[in-house]
Amino acid sequence: MEARIQRIERLLTKRNARLVLGLLGALTVVFGLALRNVRLDHDFEKFFPTDDPELDRYLAFRERFGNDNDMLLVAATHTPTVFDQAFLHRFDSLAGALGAVPDIDGVTSPTRLGDPRITPIGAFNIPWLRLESDSTLAVDSARIWNDARVRDGFFAPDGNSLLMVVQTAPGLSKERSDALMIRVDSAVTASGLTDVRMGGRIHGQYWYIQKMQRELALFFTLSVVLLAIFLAVGFRTLWGVLVPIGVVGLTVLWQVGLITLLGKPLSILTMLLPTILFVVGMSDVVHILERYIECLRQGRSQARSLAIAYYEVGLATFLTSLTTAIGFATLLTSGIPPIREFGVYTAFGVMLAYALAYTLLPAVLLLVRTPVAAARPETGTAWYGLLHRGFRWVVRKRRVLPWAFLALMVASATQISRLKVDNFLLEDWPEDDPQKQDYYWFEEHFGGVRPFEVEVAVDDSARTVWDLDVLRSIEAVEGHLTEQYGVRAVISPVTIVKTLNKAFNGGADEFYALPDDPEECRKLVRRAELFSGTQRMATLVGTDKRTARITGRMKDEGGYVHRGRNAELDAFIAALDKPQGLRFAQTGMAYLIDRNNEKLSSQLIGGLSIAFVLIAAIMARVFRSWRMTVIALIPNIVPLVVVGGIMGLLGIDIKVSTAIIFTIAFGIAVDDTIHMLGKLRIELMKGRSLAYATKRAFMSTGKALIITTIMLLSGFISLVFSGFASVYYMGLLVSITLAMALVADLLLLPILVLWGLRPRRAKA
Repeated sequence: MEARIQRIERLLTKRNARLVLGLLGALTVVFGLALRNVRLDHDFEKFFPTDDPELDRYLAFRERFGNDNDMLLVAATHTPTVFDQAFLHRFDSLAGALGAVPDIDGVTSPTRLGDPRITPIGAFNIPWLRLESDSTLAVDSARIWNDARVRDGFFAPDGNSLLMVVQTAPGLSKERSDALMIRVDSAVTASGLTDVRMGGRIHGQYWYIQKMQRELALFFTLSVVLLAIFLAVGFRTLWGVLVPIGVVGLTVLWQVGLITLLGKPLSILTMLLPTILFVVGMSDVVHILERYIECLRQGRSQARSLAIAYYEVGLATFLTSLTTAIGFATLLTSGIPPIREFGVYTAFGVMLAYALAYTLLPAVLLLVRTPVAAARPETGTAWYGLLHRGFRWVVRKRRVLPWAFLALMVASATQISRLKVDNFLLEDWPEDDPQKQDYYWFEEHFGGVRPFEVEVAVDDSARTVWDLDVLRSIEAVEGHLTEQYGVRAVISPVTIVKTLNKAFNGGADEFYALPDDPEECRKLVRRAELFSGTQRMATLVGTDKRTARITGRMKDEGGYVHRGRNAELDAFIAALDKPQGLRFAQTGMAYLIDRNNEKLSSQLIGGLSIAFVLIAAIMARVFRSWRMTVIALIPNIVPLVVVGGIMGLLGIDIKVSTAIIFTIAFGIAVDDTIHMLGKLRIELMKGRSLAYATKRAFMSTGKALIITTIMLLSGFISLVFSGFASVYYMGLLVSITLAMALVADLLLLPILVLWGLRPRRAKA
């Protein structure tokens, strides 16, 4: 042992320190310059699972019919009624202005729609809203209110709000999407309409990204400030604050710079990386500094103190960094590219923090004066008295504490059964955010913003979707969607045929139905493309006429509710008396997100199992004892079970933002156990008895464990003040996990060591 310490000490010279600082400084300049090109990625479609066959269906569907989420809903309110001439003129002017905006492909407004009439002398289009006078509006309002197609699609039930649907260009970059929203806002302002609400993908992304950027900057700053405060309290010196923050801050700069150099943008997840790395990376530095200061107080030189600290803490810090990196790396089990990237980049960042702790930190400490009162004995510190009393209390309660932890785990396990997998499209938004309130308003007045899509396919080469028996089956499915599923503003090939049938029969409402005669249906279909237009037909029926879509919008009631309705829809379709070869399959962005959440949750639980096995294998290899491995894992099962119980008790659902936390938290929480057992191993190698070695491990690592946990908590707990659900849950649940891990390591681990590693009596 002494020989190894001496070899390390010989390397710790000021000359080597200056060389290291020069090299690291050059690399810092490279990564720092790269930060000028940092980009943000707002493409939520990248979160679709690449290993899901339903993604292929959706991509093929989108290729045929266009994106189902490239729409912007614009609604205006006017009291006591929207049937006001001046208001409708302003609304119609806005529709015209938006239609001329670049990257807008079309605008559907009730002020520009008509009810077709086809007569022997020609085709006519009677406007639904005639804006010439208030007298015609009175007649039009009565006509509209008797027609569910227009009333439910564009008018609020109270008659005070009117809707237009704006179709945006597909695949817009963030810059074009943001520019489009700015132009839309300008057009709305210029229209003179005073009470306007908007909802849709580009609108949501515009506000989401802006708010996320502000919050992440705020919480990163808050984490740095809180960590600085705790470092100042823990080390009571300026260098004890600046050196750790500088080392870990450089880790963040390098990692973000490296991502940028690789040409990768920061996604919604990787934007969390600076805060996580800053908090997690601090643990290694604090453990090294704590042992370094302890040696300085014993009167040793800087180089000697560093050598001892690195020898005694080196293996433990490497293992803690490795286990934390494994926790993040197991996110590779996900089929979603941004989550895999987040796991890889963060795992690499954790190991980068470890590397800088063993290069930059010693270089700085050797060149910076570190005043420590060497005459102050270890036993004279307040920490010594606190930890000494704590260890004696644990020993006295060694028969009670294990049962207390067992009871806590049993109670938590009973609540885990209440967990369910659920998700909402806008669950991440703050409840009191004006933009989210607008989405709730759309759900109340216009049936929601969530898109709904069903693909219709005819495998029989002798049929097309225009055959009457196929259309009747589509109509039956539409009826179920409207009456049972909750879909609103449903459009399909049936809509076209019904509209034409009505138009050819003088506009009588009773003829808004499918014809009874197949030949009559074929006549209507032959005129459908001429009357409806090729472009509109292409959005509903494929060029082969054997594929079609049923599209609409609905309220977002959560993936759990939608899965139940999907099962009912599948059962209805299976029981439907439909032509041979006719298939219905739900698809679309929202459907994929629900599947994604359910599948990802199971994948991440599997990732947790992989992390558990890998970490157990590492401990078994290092400690060379299956008993030590079991002892190390038990205290880290406790916090996971407790957090699962708390989630069940509080009704926190399993979703992407919560499932990801278990794997991450386990990798971080096991660090305390490794540090204590690493110190125990060193004390046992010195020939100490098990009881004394356990006490020394508790006394030596106890302060560092408490300080690092408090600092980790200060970084993560600040996230609970975020309005975003994913950030809030990460802060809350990781904080609970870390706090429970510390409690288990201080109160349960020493008892398990004394019981599990005591020498076995030989049999007589």
